[in-house]
Amino acid sequence: MRAYAAKPASWEGRLISGLRNGDEGAFRELFRRFQGNIYGTALRILKEEQAARDALQETFVNVHRACHKFRGDSKLSTWINRITINVCLEMIRRNRKHRVNLDGDVSEWVHLEDASQRTPFEELRRTEIRRRVRAGISSLKEHHRKVVRLHDLEGFTIREIAENMKVAEGTIKSRLFYGRRQLRQRLEAA
Repeated sequence: MRAYAAKPASWEGRLISGLRNGDEGAFRELFRRFQGNIYGTALRILKEEQAARDALQETFVNVHRACHKFRGDSKLSTWINRITINVCLEMIRRNRKHRVNLDGDVSEWVHLEDASQRTPFEELRRTEIRRRVRAGISSLKEHHRKVVRLHDLEGFTIREIAENMKVAEGTIKSRLFYGRRQLRQRLEAA
């Protein structure tokens, strides 16, 4: 059976090709396109502006170093987001003061529609739902919590999570299934 590899969009292909050839313009274009997303992801995970700026810089260094490894199995933005998350996790491991932030306010990772369009009652209801979901996710075992967050909140595929965690896809599917089931049970009991 042949592995499926997504064909990168034409601009992605040109950008990666330019990076591989040392084109400074390609690196500037990469920075222009992705700096906001990288910074936002890093800030949501690390919760500190300076740490997010450091993660932004480290991510671009890692992207530059690893651009020859990009195979097009996923979108360029997904690949870069995965590098960003790995950089943030490594920063957390290196600096224990950030460890608490990893299990922080998960509701900030979920993007909701414009709050100005909601009534006070809807806002109260959403706040309560976020509180319950945050408490439910926090109560899961670490390996279930991580998979549920990456898949359901961050949008990573089963394959991407398996590659990132270096475990079989079946293991990720199982953890996701049991994590969701435990979360549903906790939410129904609350």
